[in-house]
Amino acid sequence: MNIGIIDIGSNSIRLAIYESAAEGRAYRLINEFKESARLSEKMSADGMMHQEGIQSIVPILRQFSEVCSAYSCTKIRIAATAAIRNAANTSEIKAILERDTGMEIEVLTGEQEAYFGFIAVAGGMAVEDGFIVDIGGGSTEITLFRNRHLVGSVSLPLGAVNAQVQFGEGEETWTEENCRRLRHAVGRLMEKESWMESHSGLPLIGLGGTIRTLSKMDQRRRNYPLRLAHHYCVEPEGIQYYAETLPQLSLEKRRKIDGLSKARADIIVPGILILQAVFDRCQASCCLVSGTGLREGLLQDTLGIDIPPASEVLQRQTESLLAFHTRTPQAHFHQISRYAEQLYKAIDKDANPAVTGLVKAACMLYKIGGVIRYHQYDKHTLYWLTHAPLGALNHREAILCAFIADFPSNHAKKLNLEEYAELLKEKDEEEILRLGSLVELSIALDAGETQKIEEMETEITEDTLLLKLKSRSHPYLETRQLEAAAKNFKKAWGRKLEWELQPASMR
Repeated sequence: MNIGIIDIGSNSIRLAIYESAAEGRAYRLINEFKESARLSEKMSADGMMHQEGIQSIVPILRQFSEVCSAYSCTKIRIAATAAIRNAANTSEIKAILERDTGMEIEVLTGEQEAYFGFIAVAGGMAVEDGFIVDIGGGSTEITLFRNRHLVGSVSLPLGAVNAQVQFGEGEETWTEENCRRLRHAVGRLMEKESWMESHSGLPLIGLGGTIRTLSKMDQRRRNYPLRLAHHYCVEPEGIQYYAETLPQLSLEKRRKIDGLSKARADIIVPGILILQAVFDRCQASCCLVSGTGLREGLLQDTLGIDIPPASEVLQRQTESLLAFHTRTPQAHFHQISRYAEQLYKAIDKDANPAVTGLVKAACMLYKIGGVIRYHQYDKHTLYWLTHAPLGALNHREAILCAFIADFPSNHAKKLNLEEYAELLKEKDEEEILRLGSLVELSIALDAGETQKIEEMETEITEDTLLLKLKSRSHPYLETRQLEAAAKNFKKAWGRKLEWELQPASMR
Protein backbone atom coordinates (compact mmCIF):
# COMPACT_ATOMS: atom_id res chain seq x y z
CA MET A 1 0.00 0.00 0.00
CA ASN A 2 1.01 3.62 -0.48
CA ILE A 3 0.97 6.18 2.32
CA GLY A 4 1.23 9.96 2.05
CA ILE A 5 2.92 11.92 4.85
CA ILE A 6 2.48 15.71 4.79
CA ASP A 7 4.63 17.88 7.05
CA ILE A 8 3.40 21.45 7.51
CA GLY A 9 6.63 23.03 8.69
CA SER A 10 7.50 26.60 9.50
CA ASN A 11 9.77 26.93 6.47
CA SER A 12 8.15 24.58 3.96
CA ILE A 13 5.28 22.16 3.40
CA ARG A 14 6.42 18.74 2.23
CA LEU A 15 4.71 15.63 0.94
CA ALA A 16 6.46 12.27 0.98
CA ILE A 17 4.84 9.22 -0.61
CA TYR A 18 5.97 5.81 0.61
CA GLU A 19 5.27 2.32 -0.63
CA SER A 20 4.90 -0.28 2.10
CA ALA A 21 5.37 -4.01 1.55
CA ALA A 22 2.61 -6.43 2.48
CA GLU A 23 4.17 -7.39 5.81
CA GLY A 24 4.32 -3.72 6.80
CA ARG A 25 7.90 -3.48 8.08
CA ALA A 26 9.52 -2.79 4.70
CA TYR A 27 8.97 0.53 2.94
CA ARG A 28 10.57 2.86 0.45
CA LEU A 29 10.17 6.48 -0.62
CA ILE A 30 8.72 6.71 -4.13
CA ASN A 31 8.14 10.46 -4.52
CA GLU A 32 8.30 13.73 -2.64
CA PHE A 33 7.22 17.33 -3.16
CA LYS A 34 8.07 20.60 -1.44
CA GLU A 35 6.52 24.06 -1.40
CA SER A 36 8.04 27.03 0.40
CA ALA A 37 5.74 28.37 3.12
CA ARG A 38 7.72 30.56 5.54
CA LEU A 39 4.77 30.40 7.91
CA SER A 40 6.75 31.98 10.74
CA GLU A 41 6.89 35.15 8.65
CA LYS A 42 3.10 35.14 8.32
CA MET A 43 2.54 35.70 12.05
CA SER A 44 1.33 39.13 13.13
CA ALA A 45 2.79 41.05 16.07
CA ASP A 46 0.14 39.53 18.37
CA GLY A 47 1.19 35.98 17.43
CA MET A 48 -1.88 35.34 15.28
CA MET A 49 -1.97 33.85 11.79
CA HIS A 50 -4.76 35.69 10.02
CA GLN A 51 -6.99 34.60 7.14
CA GLU A 52 -4.57 35.50 4.35
CA GLY A 53 -1.81 33.40 5.88
CA ILE A 54 -4.09 30.47 6.63
CA GLN A 55 -5.61 30.48 3.15
CA SER A 56 -2.13 30.43 1.57
CA ILE A 57 -1.75 26.86 2.88
CA VAL A 58 -5.09 25.54 1.61
CA PRO A 59 -4.32 25.21 -2.15
CA ILE A 60 -1.01 23.49 -1.39
CA LEU A 61 -2.73 20.89 0.80
CA ARG A 62 -5.48 20.39 -1.77
CA GLN A 63 -2.98 19.70 -4.54
CA PHE A 64 -0.98 17.39 -2.27
CA SER A 65 -4.22 15.51 -1.63
CA GLU A 66 -4.72 15.15 -5.40
CA VAL A 67 -1.19 13.78 -5.74
CA CYS A 68 -1.91 11.23 -3.00
CA SER A 69 -5.05 10.16 -4.86
CA ALA A 70 -3.06 9.74 -8.07
CA TYR A 71 -0.73 7.41 -6.16
CA SER A 72 -3.70 5.52 -4.66
CA CYS A 73 -2.58 6.29 -1.12
CA THR A 74 -4.70 4.32 1.33
CA LYS A 75 -3.79 6.70 4.14
CA ILE A 76 -2.72 10.33 4.35
CA ARG A 77 -1.24 11.66 7.57
CA ILE A 78 -0.79 15.42 8.01
CA ALA A 79 1.25 16.90 10.84
CA ALA A 80 1.73 20.59 11.64
CA THR A 81 4.72 21.73 13.68
CA ALA A 82 6.03 24.88 15.34
CA ALA A 83 4.52 27.72 13.30
CA ILE A 84 0.95 26.52 13.85
CA ARG A 85 1.65 24.99 17.28
CA ASN A 86 3.03 28.28 18.64
CA ALA A 87 0.40 30.53 17.06
CA ALA A 88 -2.00 32.36 19.36
CA ASN A 89 -4.93 30.96 17.34
CA THR A 90 -3.84 27.35 16.78
CA SER A 91 -7.38 25.95 17.12
CA GLU A 92 -8.75 28.40 14.58
CA ILE A 93 -6.00 27.58 12.04
CA LYS A 94 -6.57 23.85 12.45
CA ALA A 95 -10.35 24.19 12.11
CA ILE A 96 -10.15 26.32 8.95
CA LEU A 97 -7.61 24.04 7.28
CA GLU A 98 -9.67 20.94 8.05
CA ARG A 99 -12.88 22.62 6.86
CA ASP A 100 -11.38 23.87 3.58
CA THR A 101 -9.34 20.75 2.71
CA GLY A 102 -11.48 17.97 4.15
CA MET A 103 -8.42 16.41 5.76
CA GLU A 104 -7.60 15.77 9.41
CA ILE A 105 -4.57 17.65 10.71
CA GLU A 106 -2.47 16.77 13.76
CA VAL A 107 -0.80 19.66 15.54
CA LEU A 108 2.23 18.04 17.12
CA THR A 109 3.51 19.08 20.51
CA GLY A 110 7.23 19.75 20.79
CA GLU A 111 7.63 16.46 22.65
CA GLN A 112 5.82 14.53 19.88
CA GLU A 113 7.94 16.16 17.21
CA ALA A 114 11.10 15.21 19.10
CA TYR A 115 9.86 11.63 19.56
CA PHE A 116 9.09 11.12 15.87
CA GLY A 117 12.55 12.44 15.02
CA PHE A 118 14.06 9.99 17.50
CA ILE A 119 12.32 6.90 16.11
CA ALA A 120 13.37 7.94 12.59
CA VAL A 121 17.00 8.14 13.69
CA ALA A 122 16.77 4.85 15.60
CA GLY A 123 15.34 3.13 12.53
CA GLY A 124 17.89 4.67 10.18
CA MET A 125 21.14 4.44 12.14
CA ALA A 126 22.76 1.79 14.33
CA VAL A 127 23.79 4.32 16.99
CA GLU A 128 23.40 3.36 20.66
CA ASP A 129 23.73 6.79 22.33
CA GLY A 130 23.56 10.38 21.21
CA PHE A 131 21.85 13.74 21.07
CA ILE A 132 19.48 14.67 18.26
CA VAL A 133 18.88 18.23 17.08
CA ASP A 134 16.14 19.11 14.61
CA ILE A 135 16.40 22.73 13.51
CA GLY A 136 13.18 23.70 11.79
CA GLY A 137 11.85 27.04 10.66
CA GLY A 138 10.05 27.91 13.91
CA SER A 139 11.50 25.61 16.56
CA THR A 140 14.47 23.46 17.49
CA GLU A 141 13.96 20.06 19.08
CA ILE A 142 16.78 18.56 21.13
CA THR A 143 16.68 14.95 22.29
CA LEU A 144 18.97 12.71 24.33
CA PHE A 145 18.86 8.93 23.92
CA ARG A 146 20.89 6.27 25.73
CA ASN A 147 20.87 2.57 24.86
CA ARG A 148 18.36 3.51 22.12
CA HIS A 149 15.82 4.77 24.65
CA LEU A 150 14.65 8.38 24.74
CA VAL A 151 15.90 9.97 27.96
CA GLY A 152 14.92 13.63 27.61
CA SER A 153 13.79 16.18 25.06
CA VAL A 154 12.98 19.86 24.78
CA SER A 155 11.47 22.05 22.08
CA LEU A 156 12.94 25.56 21.81
CA PRO A 157 10.67 28.16 20.18
CA LEU A 158 13.46 29.34 17.90
CA GLY A 159 14.17 28.06 14.41
CA ALA A 160 15.96 29.30 11.31
CA VAL A 161 13.04 31.38 10.00
CA ASN A 162 11.76 33.12 13.13
CA ALA A 163 15.35 33.65 14.36
CA GLN A 164 16.09 35.46 11.10
CA VAL A 165 13.05 37.67 11.68
CA GLN A 166 13.89 38.37 15.33
CA PHE A 167 17.68 38.74 15.16
CA GLY A 168 18.59 39.29 11.50
CA GLU A 169 16.84 42.65 11.55
CA GLY A 170 16.32 42.55 7.81
CA GLU A 171 20.03 43.05 7.13
CA GLU A 172 21.93 41.00 4.57
CA THR A 173 24.96 40.52 6.80
CA TRP A 174 24.92 39.70 10.48
CA THR A 175 26.84 41.85 12.92
CA GLU A 176 28.80 40.28 15.74
CA GLU A 177 26.24 41.75 18.13
CA ASN A 178 23.34 40.08 16.31
CA CYS A 179 25.15 36.75 16.40
CA ARG A 180 25.85 37.17 20.10
CA ARG A 181 22.22 37.99 20.85
CA LEU A 182 20.94 34.90 19.05
CA ARG A 183 23.46 32.61 20.75
CA HIS A 184 22.52 34.13 24.10
CA ALA A 185 18.80 33.61 23.44
CA VAL A 186 19.36 29.94 22.57
CA GLY A 187 21.58 29.55 25.65
CA ARG A 188 18.88 30.98 27.94
CA LEU A 189 16.31 28.58 26.52
CA MET A 190 18.60 25.65 27.32
CA GLU A 191 19.54 26.77 30.85
CA LYS A 192 16.96 24.64 32.64
CA GLU A 193 17.83 21.49 30.68
CA SER A 194 20.61 20.16 32.93
CA TRP A 195 20.56 16.77 31.19
CA MET A 196 22.09 18.40 28.11
CA GLU A 197 25.48 19.03 29.70
CA SER A 198 25.91 15.79 31.64
CA HIS A 199 26.54 13.47 28.66
CA SER A 200 29.56 15.00 26.95
CA GLY A 201 31.37 13.26 24.12
CA LEU A 202 28.28 11.85 22.39
CA PRO A 203 27.54 12.53 18.70
CA LEU A 204 24.99 15.22 17.93
CA ILE A 205 22.78 13.80 15.18
CA GLY A 206 21.27 16.55 13.06
CA LEU A 207 17.94 16.53 11.20
CA GLY A 208 16.43 19.03 8.83
CA GLY A 209 17.43 21.37 6.02
CA THR A 210 20.02 23.39 7.94
CA ILE A 211 22.04 20.27 8.77
CA ARG A 212 21.76 18.77 5.29
CA THR A 213 22.85 22.07 3.74
CA LEU A 214 25.80 22.27 6.13
CA SER A 215 26.90 18.79 5.07
CA LYS A 216 26.73 19.70 1.36
CA MET A 217 28.80 22.85 1.85
CA ASP A 218 31.35 21.07 4.04
CA GLN A 219 31.74 18.16 1.62
CA ARG A 220 32.45 20.52 -1.27
CA ARG A 221 34.87 22.55 0.83
CA ARG A 222 36.79 19.37 1.69
CA ASN A 223 36.49 17.76 -1.77
CA TYR A 224 34.90 14.82 0.01
CA PRO A 225 34.75 11.70 -2.20
CA LEU A 226 31.05 10.94 -1.61
CA ARG A 227 27.98 13.11 -2.12
CA LEU A 228 26.02 11.45 0.67
CA ALA A 229 24.50 13.52 3.46
CA HIS A 230 23.31 10.62 5.62
CA HIS A 231 26.01 9.54 8.07
CA TYR A 232 28.33 12.40 7.08
CA CYS A 233 30.27 13.69 10.07
CA VAL A 234 30.77 17.46 10.36
CA GLU A 235 33.71 18.01 12.68
CA PRO A 236 33.72 20.83 15.30
CA GLU A 237 36.14 22.75 13.08
CA GLY A 238 33.58 22.73 10.26
CA ILE A 239 30.79 24.09 12.45
CA GLN A 240 33.05 26.86 13.75
CA TYR A 241 34.23 27.72 10.24
CA TYR A 242 30.71 28.32 8.92
CA ALA A 243 29.52 30.04 12.11
CA GLU A 244 32.35 32.56 11.67
CA THR A 245 32.35 33.07 7.90
CA LEU A 246 28.69 32.95 6.83
CA PRO A 247 27.44 35.90 8.96
CA GLN A 248 30.02 38.18 7.33
CA LEU A 249 28.86 37.41 3.79
CA SER A 250 26.15 39.31 1.96
CA LEU A 251 23.08 37.43 0.81
CA GLU A 252 24.34 37.59 -2.77
CA LYS A 253 27.69 36.02 -1.83
CA ARG A 254 26.00 33.31 0.23
CA ARG A 255 23.88 32.40 -2.80
CA LYS A 256 27.07 31.60 -4.71
CA ILE A 257 28.41 29.11 -2.16
CA ASP A 258 28.63 25.62 -3.64
CA GLY A 259 26.16 23.37 -1.83
CA LEU A 260 23.98 26.19 -0.47
CA SER A 261 20.66 26.54 -2.27
CA LYS A 262 19.45 30.03 -3.08
CA ALA A 263 16.16 29.33 -1.25
CA ARG A 264 18.03 28.75 2.03
CA ALA A 265 20.71 31.41 1.69
CA ASP A 266 18.82 33.95 3.82
CA ILE A 267 18.17 31.61 6.77
CA ILE A 268 21.35 29.53 6.85
CA VAL A 269 23.11 31.94 9.23
CA PRO A 270 20.62 31.67 12.13
CA GLY A 271 20.38 27.92 11.50
CA ILE A 272 24.15 27.46 11.84
CA LEU A 273 24.32 29.72 14.91
CA ILE A 274 21.58 27.71 16.63
CA LEU A 275 23.43 24.50 15.78
CA GLN A 276 26.67 25.88 17.19
CA ALA A 277 24.99 26.88 20.46
CA VAL A 278 23.41 23.44 20.88
CA PHE A 279 26.62 21.65 19.90
CA ASP A 280 28.63 23.57 22.49
CA ARG A 281 26.03 23.04 25.21
CA CYS A 282 25.95 19.27 24.63
CA GLN A 283 29.77 19.15 24.39
CA ALA A 284 29.26 16.81 21.46
CA SER A 285 32.03 14.95 19.65
CA CYS A 286 30.82 15.73 16.12
CA CYS A 287 27.66 16.52 14.18
CA LEU A 288 26.42 13.38 12.44
CA VAL A 289 23.91 14.02 9.64
CA SER A 290 20.72 11.96 9.47
CA GLY A 291 18.89 11.62 6.17
CA THR A 292 15.76 10.49 8.01
CA GLY A 293 13.58 12.76 10.10
CA LEU A 294 10.04 13.70 11.07
CA ARG A 295 8.29 12.26 8.00
CA GLU A 296 9.99 8.87 8.37
CA GLY A 297 9.15 8.88 12.06
CA LEU A 298 5.49 9.56 11.30
CA LEU A 299 5.52 6.77 8.72
CA GLN A 300 7.08 4.24 11.11
CA ASP A 301 4.53 5.20 13.74
CA THR A 302 1.71 4.81 11.21
CA LEU A 303 2.95 1.36 10.20
CA GLY A 304 3.49 0.32 13.82
CA ILE A 305 7.20 -0.40 13.26
CA ASP A 306 9.04 -0.90 16.51
CA ILE A 307 12.46 0.55 17.35
CA PRO A 308 15.00 -2.17 16.53
CA PRO A 309 18.12 -2.92 18.58
CA ALA A 310 21.23 -1.41 16.98
CA SER A 311 22.37 -4.91 16.01
CA GLU A 312 19.26 -5.42 13.85
CA VAL A 313 19.16 -2.13 11.94
CA LEU A 314 21.41 -3.29 9.10
CA GLN A 315 19.53 -6.56 8.66
CA ARG A 316 16.16 -4.80 8.59
CA GLN A 317 17.36 -2.32 5.99
CA THR A 318 18.78 -5.12 3.87
CA GLU A 319 15.51 -7.06 3.98
CA SER A 320 13.54 -3.90 3.21
CA LEU A 321 15.65 -3.27 0.11
CA LEU A 322 15.23 -6.85 -1.07
CA ALA A 323 11.46 -6.68 -0.55
CA PHE A 324 11.21 -4.27 -3.48
CA HIS A 325 14.23 -4.96 -5.66
CA THR A 326 14.83 -8.60 -6.46
CA ARG A 327 13.23 -11.56 -8.22
CA THR A 328 15.78 -14.01 -6.85
CA PRO A 329 14.32 -16.33 -4.19
CA GLN A 330 15.32 -14.82 -0.85
CA ALA A 331 16.07 -18.27 0.55
CA HIS A 332 19.24 -18.13 -1.57
CA PHE A 333 20.44 -14.91 0.06
CA HIS A 334 19.70 -16.19 3.55
CA GLN A 335 21.53 -19.45 2.82
CA ILE A 336 24.74 -17.83 1.57
CA SER A 337 24.58 -15.24 4.34
CA ARG A 338 24.46 -18.04 6.90
CA TYR A 339 27.36 -19.88 5.27
CA ALA A 340 29.47 -16.70 5.05
CA GLU A 341 28.99 -16.05 8.75
CA GLN A 342 29.87 -19.67 9.55
CA LEU A 343 33.04 -19.52 7.44
CA TYR A 344 34.17 -16.20 8.89
CA LYS A 345 33.75 -17.41 12.46
CA ALA A 346 35.56 -20.66 11.65
CA ILE A 347 38.59 -18.83 10.22
CA ASP A 348 38.67 -15.92 12.67
CA LYS A 349 37.96 -16.96 16.26
CA ASP A 350 37.79 -13.26 17.23
CA ALA A 351 35.22 -12.44 14.56
CA ASN A 352 34.07 -8.83 14.86
CA PRO A 353 30.23 -8.53 14.92
CA ALA A 354 30.38 -5.36 12.82
CA VAL A 355 32.47 -7.12 10.18
CA THR A 356 30.12 -10.10 10.30
CA GLY A 357 27.27 -7.72 9.55
CA LEU A 358 29.12 -6.31 6.52
CA VAL A 359 29.75 -9.79 5.12
CA LYS A 360 26.13 -10.83 5.59
CA ALA A 361 24.84 -7.61 4.00
CA ALA A 362 27.17 -8.12 1.02
CA CYS A 363 25.77 -11.65 0.60
CA MET A 364 22.20 -10.41 0.75
CA LEU A 365 22.77 -7.62 -1.78
CA TYR A 366 25.37 -8.90 -4.26
CA LYS A 367 22.71 -9.24 -7.00
CA ILE A 368 20.64 -6.16 -6.13
CA GLY A 369 21.81 -4.48 -9.36
CA GLY A 370 19.96 -7.12 -11.32
CA VAL A 371 16.75 -5.17 -10.87
CA ILE A 372 18.23 -2.64 -13.30
CA ARG A 373 19.56 -5.22 -15.75
CA TYR A 374 20.71 -8.79 -15.18
CA HIS A 375 23.73 -8.59 -17.47
CA GLN A 376 26.56 -6.84 -15.62
CA TYR A 377 24.43 -6.73 -12.49
CA ASP A 378 27.64 -6.50 -10.47
CA LYS A 379 28.45 -3.07 -11.94
CA HIS A 380 24.95 -1.83 -11.13
CA THR A 381 25.29 -3.27 -7.61
CA LEU A 382 28.63 -1.54 -7.03
CA TYR A 383 27.25 1.81 -8.21
CA TRP A 384 24.10 1.39 -6.12
CA LEU A 385 25.89 0.51 -2.90
CA THR A 386 28.42 3.34 -3.23
CA HIS A 387 25.83 6.00 -4.14
CA ALA A 388 22.78 4.90 -2.14
CA PRO A 389 24.17 2.67 0.63
CA LEU A 390 22.31 1.24 3.57
CA GLY A 391 21.73 3.90 6.22
CA ALA A 392 23.03 1.74 9.06
CA LEU A 393 26.54 1.90 7.58
CA ASN A 394 28.92 4.81 7.97
CA HIS A 395 30.66 5.91 4.79
CA ARG A 396 33.74 3.71 5.24
CA GLU A 397 31.59 0.67 5.96
CA ALA A 398 29.44 1.44 2.91
CA ILE A 399 32.49 1.38 0.62
CA LEU A 400 33.73 -1.85 2.18
CA CYS A 401 30.31 -3.50 1.81
CA ALA A 402 30.02 -2.43 -1.83
CA PHE A 403 33.41 -3.82 -2.85
CA ILE A 404 32.96 -7.00 -0.82
CA ALA A 405 29.69 -7.60 -2.66
CA ASP A 406 31.43 -6.88 -5.99
CA PHE A 407 34.31 -9.30 -5.35
CA PRO A 408 32.72 -12.51 -6.75
CA SER A 409 32.20 -10.85 -10.16
CA ASN A 410 35.41 -8.83 -10.03
CA HIS A 411 37.42 -12.06 -9.85
CA ALA A 412 40.03 -10.61 -7.51
CA LYS A 413 41.19 -7.97 -10.01
CA LYS A 414 42.89 -4.84 -8.70
CA LEU A 415 40.39 -2.72 -6.81
CA ASN A 416 39.79 0.86 -7.88
CA LEU A 417 39.77 2.39 -4.41
CA GLU A 418 41.83 5.54 -5.04
CA GLU A 419 38.88 7.91 -5.04
CA TYR A 420 37.82 6.64 -1.62
CA ALA A 421 41.28 6.78 -0.02
CA GLU A 422 40.23 9.51 2.44
CA LEU A 423 37.58 7.20 3.92
CA LEU A 424 39.57 3.98 4.16
CA LYS A 425 42.14 2.56 6.55
CA GLU A 426 45.54 1.16 5.69
CA LYS A 427 44.56 -2.52 5.44
CA ASP A 428 41.03 -2.12 4.08
CA GLU A 429 41.95 -3.39 0.61
CA GLU A 430 43.28 -6.60 2.16
CA GLU A 431 40.09 -6.83 4.24
CA ILE A 432 37.95 -6.55 1.11
CA LEU A 433 39.90 -9.35 -0.59
CA ARG A 434 39.61 -11.65 2.42
CA LEU A 435 35.94 -11.04 3.11
CA GLY A 436 35.05 -10.93 -0.58
CA SER A 437 36.55 -14.39 -1.02
CA LEU A 438 34.22 -15.67 1.71
CA VAL A 439 31.23 -14.18 -0.10
CA GLU A 440 32.38 -15.79 -3.36
CA LEU A 441 32.79 -19.14 -1.60
CA SER A 442 29.37 -18.88 0.03
CA ILE A 443 27.72 -18.08 -3.30
CA ALA A 444 29.40 -21.15 -4.78
CA LEU A 445 27.88 -23.30 -2.04
CA ASP A 446 24.43 -22.39 -3.38
CA ALA A 447 25.26 -21.79 -7.03
CA GLY A 448 21.98 -23.31 -8.19
CA GLU A 449 20.03 -21.13 -5.72
CA THR A 450 18.04 -24.19 -4.58
CA GLN A 451 19.86 -24.89 -1.29
CA LYS A 452 20.96 -28.29 -2.58
CA ILE A 453 23.80 -28.30 -0.05
CA GLU A 454 21.77 -28.48 3.13
CA GLU A 455 24.50 -28.59 5.78
CA MET A 456 28.14 -27.60 6.11
CA GLU A 457 30.70 -28.43 8.76
CA THR A 458 34.20 -26.95 8.83
CA GLU A 459 37.54 -28.29 9.93
CA ILE A 460 40.47 -25.91 9.87
CA THR A 461 44.21 -26.45 10.15
CA GLU A 462 47.09 -24.08 9.70
CA ASP A 463 47.15 -24.57 5.94
CA THR A 464 43.75 -26.06 5.01
CA LEU A 465 40.03 -25.39 5.36
CA LEU A 466 37.99 -28.58 4.90
CA LEU A 467 34.27 -28.34 4.18
CA LYS A 468 32.10 -31.36 4.95
CA LEU A 469 29.00 -30.94 2.86
CA LYS A 470 25.66 -32.75 2.99
CA SER A 471 23.72 -32.52 -0.24
CA ARG A 472 20.33 -33.78 -1.41
CA SER A 473 21.92 -35.01 -4.65
CA HIS A 474 25.13 -34.37 -6.51
CA PRO A 475 25.69 -30.58 -6.59
CA TYR A 476 27.08 -30.14 -10.10
CA LEU A 477 26.76 -26.36 -10.25
CA GLU A 478 28.12 -25.91 -6.74
CA THR A 479 31.14 -28.16 -7.32
CA ARG A 480 32.16 -26.28 -10.46
CA GLN A 481 32.00 -22.92 -8.72
CA LEU A 482 33.80 -24.20 -5.64
CA GLU A 483 36.77 -25.03 -7.84
CA ALA A 484 36.92 -21.44 -9.06
CA ALA A 485 36.38 -19.95 -5.59
CA ALA A 486 39.15 -22.11 -4.09
CA LYS A 487 41.85 -20.18 -5.98
CA ASN A 488 40.81 -16.78 -4.65
CA PHE A 489 40.29 -18.20 -1.17
CA LYS A 490 43.88 -19.46 -1.06
CA LYS A 491 45.22 -16.08 -2.28
CA ALA A 492 43.26 -14.22 0.36
CA TRP A 493 43.70 -16.50 3.38
CA GLY A 494 46.84 -18.50 2.59
CA ARG A 495 44.96 -21.77 3.07
CA LYS A 496 44.04 -24.52 0.69
CA LEU A 497 40.32 -25.17 0.32
CA GLU A 498 39.12 -28.78 0.26
CA TRP A 499 35.65 -30.28 0.44
CA GLU A 500 34.04 -33.64 0.67
CA LEU A 501 30.51 -34.78 -0.06
CA GLN A 502 29.51 -37.23 2.63
CA PRO A 503 28.22 -40.51 1.07
CA ALA A 504 25.42 -40.84 3.61
CA SER A 505 23.75 -37.71 2.22
CA MET A 506 23.91 -38.73 -1.43
CA ARG A 507 21.09 -40.23 -3.49
